[in-house]
Amino acid sequence: MNRLTTILLSLSVASLSSCASVSRDAGVADVQQALSSRGGSNLQWSAQPATVDDERVAGMLQGELTADQAVAIATVNSPRLQVTLAELGIARAELMQASTIANPLFGAEFRFPADPFYAYEFRLAQSLIDLIQLPRRRALGRAVFDAATMRISAEVLLLASDVRSSYYDTLAATQHVAATRVILESAKAAADLAMKQHSAGNITDLDLENEQAMYEQAKLDLARAEQQLLLDREGLIRSMGLRNGAAGWRLPDRFPQLASSEMDQQQLEQLASAQRLDLSIARREVEIAQRQVPLARLAALGEVQGDIHYQRDANGARTVGPGIDVPIPIFNNGQAARSRAEAQFLRSRHLLNALLAESSSQIRSARATVAEARARVEYYRDILLPRRQRIVDLTKLEHNAMLAGTFQLLQAKQNEAQAQRNYIDAQRDYWSARANLDRAVNGLATDTSFTPATDQGTVRRTRATRGGK
Repeated sequence: MNRLTTILLSLSVASLSSCASVSRDAGVADVQQALSSRGGSNLQWSAQPATVDDERVAGMLQGELTADQAVAIATVNSPRLQVTLAELGIARAELMQASTIANPLFGAEFRFPADPFYAYEFRLAQSLIDLIQLPRRRALGRAVFDAATMRISAEVLLLASDVRSSYYDTLAATQHVAATRVILESAKAAADLAMKQHSAGNITDLDLENEQAMYEQAKLDLARAEQQLLLDREGLIRSMGLRNGAAGWRLPDRFPQLASSEMDQQQLEQLASAQRLDLSIARREVEIAQRQVPLARLAALGEVQGDIHYQRDANGARTVGPGIDVPIPIFNNGQAARSRAEAQFLRSRHLLNALLAESSSQIRSARATVAEARARVEYYRDILLPRRQRIVDLTKLEHNAMLAGTFQLLQAKQNEAQAQRNYIDAQRDYWSARANLDRAVNGLATDTSFTPATDQGTVRRTRATRGGK
């Protein structure tokens, strides 16, 4: 029996030591490190779902809300982010499962009748394949956990990027309403003037109808702009995770200044080579698939069990000895499990190769979009808007000299307001393009998303490969 005790103690120590390396914070520190290296905000994982906004949110909403502040609010307050972080606990549990050996089996057998003693046998069995594969399963579990951490880091960064996009959409919608009100006021003044001039017989019915139709259209445009502002504002509220929709917060009157300079293609590719999470995940998927191959090769052995038994025969003789149960690979030689593991390994390598081939093209496309949007913003800012302003000033001079009519002056103001609306759109496009470029550099672009070959259940499925299942 001393041998049985020794075996049990050895198995217990192995099981406990295998779990010692599992991160207690479920990988939040790893995700935080990945975010910090990419300019992300500090994370805070809530153990219990919150029903009210975080107490820090009220202070963060004071003053004009910036894009960085919106991201910071989402980081501490978004329920969606907590859903994502909770998946780390699942990944940690999978790692713990991969680092744990199967429980030994205890068997007992009693024989009747007693002649002259009752015959019985006690048997303690343990899967030998499970013990042999423990280091490999533990390494595989660590690789799966790291891949899950990277995927969750990517989701957190994508959430921050979506918050920025919602912020810029809301900022543009706010400025659209202001510009559309200017157009409406100008159209109303033109319609009122047309009514007076028509009453005096100075313009025709057709001219009056045209001015009134433009005024009515301006009212519809303002209503549509206000509705879009409402929708965009609610979208920003959802992305920040605000529960109090009545919370007072306001946006600045204008977009931030353009970046002083833009990175060239080489700088962006160097940054992407160090930061792209999709490439890091794909490389880890290759490692996972590679580690699965030797595990699958033992599938034909199935449940190889070693045991030790203690037996008393009917005549009172007692025996103690080891035993082993080995399946005979007649029908299942493990070829299916090996072929599947090798095919997954090949697929993961092809996926990594495809991502590497597409990386430069994605960055070039995103960079070209930023360059075009920047050029458009600068063109409106430096050429078109000053020209529209000059047209308004010259029209005023001619109007004062009675060389231009009031309708011409009002039309010039409307054209200037429309140019301002287009300038707002150009700025929104620029900042949205910058957010998309950040996604491409970090490997978050929507056109490069993929489903990894191995999800968080990989370790559990790996343990089931014995017997080719």
